[in-house]
Amino acid sequence: MKKIGIITSDEQPQLVEYDRDIVKLLEERDIIAEPLVWDNPRNPWESYDMLLMRTAWGYNHKPVEFRNLLDYFEAQELNVWNPAFIMKENMHKFYLKRLIEAGFDVIPTLFLEPENINYIKEIAESTGWKKFVIKPAISASAYNTYVISDLNRFREDDGLKEKFVGKQFLFQRYINEIQTYGEWSIIFFSNGFSYSVLKVPKKGDYRVQFFFGARYYRLQPPDYVYKAAKNVADFYIKNCLYIRVDGVESEGKFYIMEVEMIEPDLIMNMVPEAKQHFADAILEKLY
Repeated sequence: MKKIGIITSDEQPQLVEYDRDIVKLLEERDIIAEPLVWDNPRNPWESYDMLLMRTAWGYNHKPVEFRNLLDYFEAQELNVWNPAFIMKENMHKFYLKRLIEAGFDVIPTLFLEPENINYIKEIAESTGWKKFVIKPAISASAYNTYVISDLNRFREDDGLKEKFVGKQFLFQRYINEIQTYGEWSIIFFSNGFSYSVLKVPKKGDYRVQFFFGARYYRLQPPDYVYKAAKNVADFYIKNCLYIRVDGVESEGKFYIMEVEMIEPDLIMNMVPEAKQHFADAILEKLY
C-alpha cells in the first residue's frame, strides 16, 4: 500500500479541514496519507512514496531550517510536490524578477539589498510613486508588510526600519484597486482543473487574509484576467502539482502580486468539487 506524507505545521498538525477530506479521498483509493509537521526532526521522510507540501505555515520565520529541509529532499531525491527546486526559488520573492524578464505584468517592483534601507527616501523619490508597499523578500501572510505614504515618518520610525536591517526586501507601487476592489486568487492543478476566488479586504484595510477580516467570493474573473493568470501558471505547471496566482486588476491589466507554490491556502472549502480533482492530480504524481 502506497503512503503519502502531507507536510503541515504545528499551527494545524492534523491538517486544515479540506486537506483532511483529501486524506479520506485518498484512503478510498487504498492510499495512506499522514500529516507531518515540517520542522519535526524525527520525521521519517524516506518512508513515504510521496511527500505533499501543503501548509508549512511559518516557514518564513525559519528560512534557514526550511531551505535545509528542501536541500535534504533534493539530495535524497525524494518524490516531493511541489518539487524542492521550485519551492527554493519561490520562498524568496525575488523570483518575481524572472517573471518580469519573461514579459509578465508584475506590480512595479524594486528589488533592494539590505544597505538600500538607508536610502529609501531617495529611492522612492526616483520612482515618482505616491504610495508604496515595503515587504521582506522572505515573508508570508502580510507579515512585516507595510503600506507607506509618508517616507519621513518611516525614516524616523527606528522600530519599523529595524525590521528590514540586514534583509533583502521589495519596494512596490501601491495599487489602489487592491483596497477598493480586491485581489484575485486563481488556482491551477496539474491535471488542468482551475478555479477563482476574489478576496476583498475589510473597509479601510488592504490585507486580503481572512484573519484580517477579508471576505472571499467564488467568482469567475474577466477573460483577460484568467488568460493572464493561466499564462503565468503555464510558465511553471509542467514542474508543479498546484499553483495559486494572486493579482489585482488596474489600468486594464492584471498585475501579478504573487505566484504561490509552497503553502498557499487553496480555498477548497469554497470549491468542494476541487477536492476530487486535487486527489486525482496527487495520484497522477504518485504513480
